[in-house]
Amino acid sequence: MLKKILVFSFSFIGDAVLSTAVIQPLRRHFSDAHITFLVGPRAFDLLSTDPNIDATLVYDNRGEHDGWKGRLRLIKNLRRGKFDLVINLRDSLTARCIGAEHWGMARGDSNRHAVTRYLEVLQRHGIDTTNAHPLLELTEVEHTAAHHFLAEADRTSEQLLIGIHPGGNWEYKLWDARNYAQLADGLCKKHKASILLFAGPNERELQTQVAKMMDVPPILVQTDDLRHLAALISACDVYIGNDTGPMHIAAAVGTPVVALFGSTNHIRSGPFGDKRTVVQSGINLGCNPCHPGRHPGGCGVGSCAVIAGITVEQVLATVEHYTS
Repeated sequence: MLKKILVFSFSFIGDAVLSTAVIQPLRRHFSDAHITFLVGPRAFDLLSTDPNIDATLVYDNRGEHDGWKGRLRLIKNLRRGKFDLVINLRDSLTARCIGAEHWGMARGDSNRHAVTRYLEVLQRHGIDTTNAHPLLELTEVEHTAAHHFLAEADRTSEQLLIGIHPGGNWEYKLWDARNYAQLADGLCKKHKASILLFAGPNERELQTQVAKMMDVPPILVQTDDLRHLAALISACDVYIGNDTGPMHIAAAVGTPVVALFGSTNHIRSGPFGDKRTVVQSGINLGCNPCHPGRHPGGCGVGSCAVIAGITVEQVLATVEHYTS
């Protein structure tokens, strides 16, 4: 019998990507299931055409679903979907009002990886989650578009392709721009690598700053299309960046990841799976890990010494594990 499943996912891109870990075990257990993801507007663009997901709906808590009237509107719309089962990964009270069987998050120790906690929701109901992990599956058209982009940038297929994203949505997460420029130059010098320099919609200035400091001009990626971004990241031999959504995209498309963590908690939100390495400085200020959602940056410094303490040599040595 067809089972209609609604997954209450997330608004932020990285969180939404991590939540895709539940798809594989749900597909195995409910072979004929119709799986719908409820996500924020930004994550919708990334997941709406993923072939592993049957349907994607938008939860806009800053727009049409804002306030109690907006919540009621959302509940009414979701009840029309006649779902059999709701997988509530965001611990939302709204998810309990859909009129379906409800599987929610367990209370207790939250200092574990988010994916581990999501999969436990399924495990408590007898679902095998062996080898489950976040997964974004790209289409042939999307891979072809990425290859065309790289060809037009005069990158040859023999060159090592390194993706670098120096940005992030919170200043306390960021490694210094000059460090990224020196890192990129070091990789170009040693490996004759091509550098794909990524930037989000509000990070063009930072991208330009890093590019100007580099000796070898990088290939600038300035797309707002998250699927195209994912396809370009999937073409990279290694992805390097801060704690951001693109870091989780990289892991979910199977690209080896070198993630730089300082203020935030890598245990809970680091890249998940194999061929993932977290680089840290070892500095402990007593206030880290910090988090952008919990009145962070009380120090008022504007940057974090914990991530600033990571050296270029440290990152270069880590990248060598994936390039040698």
